[in-house]
Amino acid sequence: MNRQIAVEEWVGETRAAVIENGQIVELHFDRWSEQGRRAFSGELYLGRVRKVDGALNAAFVDLGRGEPGFLPFGKAGRPAGLHEGAAIAVRVAREAFSEKGPTLALADVEASGEAPCLLEADANLAERLLRRFPEADAIWADEAGVDISAAIESATTIRVPVPGGGALVIEPTSALTAIDIDSAGRTANAGRKLALDLNLAAMAEIARQVRLRGIGGNVVIDCLHLRAQPDRKAVEVALKRALKHDAARVDVLPMSHFGLIELVRQRTGRSVTEVLNSENGCESDETLALKALRMLEAEAQSNRAARLVLRASPPIADWLEAGNIDWRAALADRIGPRFSLESRQDVARDYAEVVAVK
Repeated sequence: MNRQIAVEEWVGETRAAVIENGQIVELHFDRWSEQGRRAFSGELYLGRVRKVDGALNAAFVDLGRGEPGFLPFGKAGRPAGLHEGAAIAVRVAREAFSEKGPTLALADVEASGEAPCLLEADANLAERLLRRFPEADAIWADEAGVDISAAIESATTIRVPVPGGGALVIEPTSALTAIDIDSAGRTANAGRKLALDLNLAAMAEIARQVRLRGIGGNVVIDCLHLRAQPDRKAVEVALKRALKHDAARVDVLPMSHFGLIELVRQRTGRSVTEVLNSENGCESDETLALKALRMLEAEAQSNRAARLVLRASPPIADWLEAGNIDWRAALADRIGPRFSLESRQDVARDYAEVVAVK
């Protein structure tokens, strides 16, 4: 398999895409605002045991970074000397997502310090991905013509076209993700082969989309109706084959009498929408602000002499002025101190515009 890691570094965040055989299959983000506030996979901490839960056969450990981590004991049971208040060395096995803290594993290392504290930071985003995929080539997205923004748009839209016709309608809920295969009316008077072909084509795109979006948990697929058992089995096989390159564990159940396929995908971290959106499902102020900074930096690269003004809505301007990240100094290092920020009233929440002034 031909695999690449495409990276782009902007003021405020680094974005990366995993590309397999020419298709983007994973998206990853490393935001400056989360440094020192979020525990990343692979990091080593000296944590403080906050609570031991016998019913869960686990402990909750304070890392000093948001939600406490979850430390399962496994079949061996509680380790000797582990009690509430104890300082223990742990490594982050899985990052936090939704309202759940990170999952931890005991680290067999000698550690000292004032718990909770970070003992060993993980590598940067590109290095973390190359550790997962050591055979991959690292490339700069802009030099290779990789459009990460377009991939993000594909990973956040409800309706996704299926090659050959039809579309997927992907709707996440609090309990599960529902995926409907929409034939766009093509099978209303069509025969068995067309319905089968559309279902088969949809399986490959479904496998890509759940991985691209970072969807975890229960997923229910509503397939186009198939009467023949061999056809139904062929669709199941196609889905399992398409999922075989997914590093997350995926369990697929047989198609039901009603044409539903249920799968359960292991949660490996936050989904794309959890990174980009606020709790109400809209893009967060930070996401909009970082998008505005990319506009400003891109315009500065193409217009190297002009003084630039970033005009933005109050939510964007307020986030930038709040000091969440030191974007002014970082941007000045890249393009020079030839920019300013203006908050504009009576505009849409996502309004941002870069203008050149004399």
